[in-house]
Amino acid sequence: MRTRGTLFLLLATPFILTACGKLFGPPPRPRTDGYAGLVTVRADGAELAKFRLAVRGEAVRRSTTDAEGSRYFVRETAAGPVFEVDPATKSYRAGTQEALLAHLDDFPLGPDFNHAAEANRRGIKEYHRESDAVFAGNACAIWRFDDVPGAFNSPRTTYWTTQALDGIVVRKERTVPKSDGKEEKTFVELTHVRVGIDPESFRVPEGFRREDSPAP
Repeated sequence: MRTRGTLFLLLATPFILTACGKLFGPPPRPRTDGYAGLVTVRADGAELAKFRLAVRGEAVRRSTTDAEGSRYFVRETAAGPVFEVDPATKSYRAGTQEALLAHLDDFPLGPDFNHAAEANRRGIKEYHRESDAVFAGNACAIWRFDDVPGAFNSPRTTYWTTQALDGIVVRKERTVPKSDGKEEKTFVELTHVRVGIDPESFRVPEGFRREDSPAP
């Protein structure tokens, strides 16, 4: 009996260690394991769009609405193909980068937001950390970039980034002053963030039928 017990432990040890590694290993992080959340786009108080977003490295998945089972767009790499997937018909077709990233113009998707790199992308040298605030339960640093630094009433963009989630951007605010003294504001907000996304989420499910017509 002792021999059988010893043999069982030897055979089971690799599986036990693997399970323990999953239970007691480091928690998933956006930087290495990706993240997902709900994106809401608003302009002057009106909701323009709401959809689900998932990101892992260069892989991106964006649903067309926030409803369960809605169509979605996926890509595995930045230079790779985009597909539109329809779970209702178990089919997919070619998509476009524009459709995949709709409403996400100038919204950084990756972790470790780099304010200096963002300023360089915009072709400006003057920008600043405007303040700190809490958004959706996360402490955020708010970085402000004026379109024309130093100019009166220049349009501006602020990015809210949280170190608790490896520096991902959870809020973007675009402000454009108007001639009547008012301001036009647009918000892109990421909430209900969860960390640790299966790489399979960015692939067309096995068995889905390909359609010939491209996505609009």
